[in-house]
Amino acid sequence: MTVLLKTAAVAAIYITFSLILKSYRPEYVFFLRVCAVGIIIMIAAEGISDYVSELLAVISVFNIDSSHISLLLKAVGIALLSDFVCDTLKDSGENSLAGVVSVSAKLIILSFTLPMISGLVAFCLKIME
Repeated sequence: MTVLLKTAAVAAIYITFSLILKSYRPEYVFFLRVCAVGIIIMIAAEGISDYVSELLAVISVFNIDSSHISLLLKAVGIALLSDFVCDTLKDSGENSLAGVVSVSAKLIILSFTLPMISGLVAFCLKIME
């Protein structure tokens, strides 16, 4: 709950400063937005760190290959980062570049998860034998 309150407080502060700054120096609003999003991401990362440690503990108990979980976490990180970049580009009016970033992020995620997919296929083939 405190993560949500911290996020709401940062968003309220951003909106206030953004409205003030927009009338005097509108070119700096972009940098203010990037700083606010960075702070919110750090708050969210702080909030999920406990859950990630619990997930790693469960993985060690069930003897699951941690490389697959690492790949999944990297894929989620890339998806979140590309979403932020795409939204920022769209806000700046660069819709075509946002589309390119989105497609390239999807290709990167696909390349990360190919070893996991091939392992899954091999596992399914082993079960079917």
